[in-house]
Amino acid sequence: MDSCRTQPASEQARCLEMNANNDNTLQAMDNLINQIEELHSSPTVALKAFNLLKDPDFQMPELEECLSADPALAASILRLVNSSRFGLTRKVSSLSQAVALLGTRSIRLAILSFGLVDRLTRGAPAEVCQGYWRRALTMAAAASRLCRGQKTAPPDEAYTAGLMADSGVLLFAQVRCDQYVPLYTEHGHGPELIAAERKHLGFDHAALGARLLARWHLPERLTQAVRSHHTGSSDGSALQQAVRAGDMLADVLWVPGTPRLAEAQEFLTVEFDLDLDGFISLVTECKNDIQSNADLFRVTLAGSIDCEDLLKRARNQFRSEAMDATLDLDSLVAAMEGDYS
Repeated sequence: MDSCRTQPASEQARCLEMNANNDNTLQAMDNLINQIEELHSSPTVALKAFNLLKDPDFQMPELEECLSADPALAASILRLVNSSRFGLTRKVSSLSQAVALLGTRSIRLAILSFGLVDRLTRGAPAEVCQGYWRRALTMAAAASRLCRGQKTAPPDEAYTAGLMADSGVLLFAQVRCDQYVPLYTEHGHGPELIAAERKHLGFDHAALGARLLARWHLPERLTQAVRSHHTGSSDGSALQQAVRAGDMLADVLWVPGTPRLAEAQEFLTVEFDLDLDGFISLVTECKNDIQSNADLFRVTLAGSIDCEDLLKRARNQFRSEAMDATLDLDSLVAAMEGDYS
């Protein structure tokens, strides 16, 4: 508001109108989120436990006490550690044992899934949940892989941002189900869906998801990555670019013949210096991570990733671009020779 007063009168009016529109949009998003919290209690315990785990010196008894305050969350963690994934020879009945056996990374992901995401998926239509999990696990896997070794964007933080990037989709699907599900099924998950959401609902799922994370007091860098995962700019942070790459790969891995393959390869080359071999390695690693974490979260994913076909298309795309570059260079050389003849 203060910045508006320093501008000419005509610009002041426009600035004040934009601020009012922004305030109205935030209020509309808050109203929608409030309806979710009326349907499902606020995940206070999960958020507290998640924040505890951000401290590398957290105390195990404090974490155990925190998780014990949410019996459903504690039961889910015990169920997880006793699953076939861990192959234990005897049943674990103590929450402290379960937390120690899972380790920090697995317990953080379990809290995200069972304590936060699980609340958002309750009551959402099956087709929306399936699409959400395919995209969420892909964005999380890709973002965390791309952020390995980067000091500015820890992989675990990237995984969280990827997992929560489409949380706004789940909010829309529960509160505005009759209006939203036809939009979701009719439009491809990308610019078309974003435009349809803004037109018919007043704001898009990326903005709504970012607002939810802000209300949950998660770090601003996470909310920014969620907000920009469809519409980021070239000067975005490493975390934002990693989640944007994950969004592209969610189409590349799950939508046969998607035209976004070329876009993803170019983006990964420019932003992460990934060549064809690096792209192939990333796709293979992501496929393994997606299946592993689907098992961890007890999610059954419909469909499959055809790595062989995808990698064949990626190689063909690379050859085609290399040939175009050679032809362009030949044309440039010929033009230059003509100028000097």
